[in-house]
Amino acid sequence: MSTYVFGDIQGCFAELRSLLDQANFDPTTDEAWFVGDLVNRGPDNRATLDLMLELGSSAVAVLGNHDLHFLAIASGCHHEHKNDTLGDLLESPALPDYVEWLRGLPLLHVKDPNVDSAKVIVMVHAGLPPMWDLDTCLARASEVETVLRSDEFPSFLRQMYGNLPAVWEEDLVGVDRLRMITNYFTRMRYCRQGGRELELTHKADIQPPGFLPWFDVEPASDARVLFGHWAALNGVTGHSRAVALDTGCVWGRDLTALRLEDSERFLCRAFGD
Repeated sequence: MSTYVFGDIQGCFAELRSLLDQANFDPTTDEAWFVGDLVNRGPDNRATLDLMLELGSSAVAVLGNHDLHFLAIASGCHHEHKNDTLGDLLESPALPDYVEWLRGLPLLHVKDPNVDSAKVIVMVHAGLPPMWDLDTCLARASEVETVLRSDEFPSFLRQMYGNLPAVWEEDLVGVDRLRMITNYFTRMRYCRQGGRELELTHKADIQPPGFLPWFDVEPASDARVLFGHWAALNGVTGHSRAVALDTGCVWGRDLTALRLEDSERFLCRAFGD
């Protein structure tokens, strides 16, 4: 059995299918992990989610910011953005199935260490807040997951957008608390030394003064973190404990998969138009 961890797909189904074939992926024995942002900006979101549903228990995925954005649009809680490419999903008769499946995904997936692994492995879309240990991360993620799976999910999705609050406080409540937890796990790139503040920037390759990439801040958890979201890194962090997997397929670069058992990487160049 092998475990393959894929970077952000974002509807690039042809490249995903090619990469699965390249890795000789066998759904009867192997697992395919996905770091989130399964859909949006790419050309074939419907085929991507159809494959996820077809793979069943051999597909393990976490939510990314684009997946949450799709849930908000599909639920009538937000409008489409100019660059969204979600029409094939929104017009599909399987839309309720896609929504139900995505609502059930976690923000974090944790694999306990075994004889071949010295550390806990965590898959998350953007990263782990450096000031939270793993138990705290799981507890915070559960708060958002519980709301997404409840009848209250439309109310949350309507108020999910925004960069505030920027500083975590234990007494945060309501949507401010849920929004900040969501932003940490699905949008975070930079934070201040000490990890108490969250900085979000659309220019992911420019480090704001006084801030560091989240993986350069001393972490409270020693887990090995597998993440996507940050295509500008092109798969390089300088840390063995922080493994970047978004290599910008939707931007015309590569789709990456990592085989956990031996850390071999598989690449598929974006096919283009």
